[in-house]
Amino acid sequence: MVGLLVLSIALSCTTIIPYLVRRLSGWEPSEPLAKGSEEAFKLFTSLTMLLLAFCLVRVQGDHRNVEDLVSREAALVIKMNRSLVAYGADEAEVLRMSLKDYLKSAVEVEWPLLAKEQRSDETAALMLGLIQDARTLDPANAPQQLARAEILGTLTQLAALREARLAASRLALPDYYWQAIGAAFCMLTIFGALQNPLPKMLAYVGGVTLGLSLMMTMLIATEGVFVGESRVTPGPISKVIPMLGE
Repeated sequence: MVGLLVLSIALSCTTIIPYLVRRLSGWEPSEPLAKGSEEAFKLFTSLTMLLLAFCLVRVQGDHRNVEDLVSREAALVIKMNRSLVAYGADEAEVLRMSLKDYLKSAVEVEWPLLAKEQRSDETAALMLGLIQDARTLDPANAPQQLARAEILGTLTQLAALREARLAASRLALPDYYWQAIGAAFCMLTIFGALQNPLPKMLAYVGGVTLGLSLMMTMLIATEGVFVGESRVTPGPISKVIPMLGE
């Protein structure tokens, strides 16, 4: 749907409307103007492709970084689960269930809110409760003391990764990139309309527009880290929840 919309708007602006205007008015650019416009059109085509490619690389980098955050969260959950099992007391089992409740809230409640750049108060409260309960652990021997230190350290890292993930929901291309893309398309429209003869303009400019529209569609579809079909999912976290028991 997004692709069809982008393609329709781009083709209308760069090809169809200029073609109809020139066809109905009968105006033809002079040979020197047409040749100069063709060279300028080639230049701006290359610049626009480079700009779109750079933006796509940047967006994909954001996705990979956030996916890495989620994988690290899952790894920390596994580490904390091992520490809780090693602690071995009833209060550690209670903490495991609290950890499971927090993860379920993060996946089911908070994750959908990330698309709106929002956070869940419920999930935040569960994380705070986890930290407070972990601090009340009273180790009876050296192994439990070591396990308690690991639990507290892991929780601190887990809370920090959650904040990083929440901050990542606000990742987006800066406005000046979109302004540069818009300016480049405007220049392409102007220089494309001056191609001569008219059938060449229709095929040449239309073909370039098709390729650039495809890149533009990919950029729009992947810009939001937690939005769209390419969004980052809580899959790695969801897979470790069953490890915490029933």
